[in-house]
Amino acid sequence: MGRVWHINGPSMFKIQKTSNYGTATPAVARTALQGGEILKFFARSHAEMDGALTILFDLKRHLLRCVEIRDDLAKEIATGRNQVAIEGLNVQSGGQVVTLPGIGDLQSKAEGFLQSAKLAIAETGNLTNPYYGAAHGHQYHKFSAWAEKKFGPTDDLTLVVKSWEPFVKRIVEARNAVDHPLTAPGAPLITVNFLDVRSSGGVPELLDPSWGLTGEDLRPILPDFDLIIEKVICLGENVLVRFFYKLRDSEIVEIHEIPPDKRDPSNPRRLIVGLAGNE
Repeated sequence: MGRVWHINGPSMFKIQKTSNYGTATPAVARTALQGGEILKFFARSHAEMDGALTILFDLKRHLLRCVEIRDDLAKEIATGRNQVAIEGLNVQSGGQVVTLPGIGDLQSKAEGFLQSAKLAIAETGNLTNPYYGAAHGHQYHKFSAWAEKKFGPTDDLTLVVKSWEPFVKRIVEARNAVDHPLTAPGAPLITVNFLDVRSSGGVPELLDPSWGLTGEDLRPILPDFDLIIEKVICLGENVLVRFFYKLRDSEIVEIHEIPPDKRDPSNPRRLIVGLAGNE
């Protein structure tokens, strides 16, 4: 992805690369690109559309930082596993000492990922601002209270925002456990590098890096990264779709979901605007 500036007359252009990720990345295709197409059908002013687009681009930016951290971690995990596959685990001292591969500064990677995920979530909660003058950030309990007061307790937006509260709370609490590393259950955040366990045959096996909050069972970190990225993307889509049905310029259009097997790999957007009743 990049930007092009028109500089000093029609014959000079400056092209500058601004991201290593293009439209084939879901965090790009399903945020700013997909959202920009949906916003075209809102019966609102250009200023409101520009405000919403800015939020979607910031959502994309924070998500791409999550993707970057995730991809770097995946490469390090693959390198460590390949090393073990070729050389095996180096067991010494009669099985009392084993040399394991390691991920560089795993704790900082986890903390940076959570910070960017929290910032991305905050942008989804800010999508109300251009249209209603209310920015909620990551405070989804306030977002749901606002939606209930404005649209009612059974409104679709209210119900959707409430349904996402546990996920948002989980990410915010995990990030807060970094900012406020207490010793009580639930904090601080714990990361564990590659570990070995003894198989039933007594042979050491490699376990991937894991993480969790104090007092919890640790989980493999990479699948969690993938799940969080996908869920934040879905969260942004959920909020935007609800605004679409409140603010669309005509009831003859509606949102359609593109089946996974029919999505363009070069731009795997999930949602598209089409005529109502047409699949």
